[in-house]
Amino acid sequence: MARLIETSLWVDFTRTKTPPELKAEIQRWILDPEACLCEPIAFEVLRHATAKERPMIEAQFATLPLLPTPTHLWHHAARLGQACRDQGFTAGSLDLVIAALALHHDAELVTFDSDYASIRRASPLRVTLLTRP
Repeated sequence: MARLIETSLWVDFTRTKTPPELKAEIQRWILDPEACLCEPIAFEVLRHATAKERPMIEAQFATLPLLPTPTHLWHHAARLGQACRDQGFTAGSLDLVIAALALHHDAELVTFDSDYASIRRASPLRVTLLTRP
């Protein structure tokens, strides 16, 4: 089963101020043989990366399988957003794209972002919601 490592893990993993214990926990997920990446997550992480951080992040990303983003995914993300609204929750645009991509590839989403738990209420999205100490 593919495990899509969501942006929030990458952000904490690359931050210098993140406690070593948390980085070690995140590293366990990143090094999981089932760990994978998608273009929207790479975009979110790399758009904020400093010049110093980029080579390390890009090298790590290069070791992971990339789940492709099919063109019909945008339609599915919009429908997912509508389902969330019907449940009383407005999800972020990129969160919906990432969730739709995980659903399309039958991937488990690993995240610190509790918004995905709300998206899960409106869909069969599989989420492992981690907590920070």
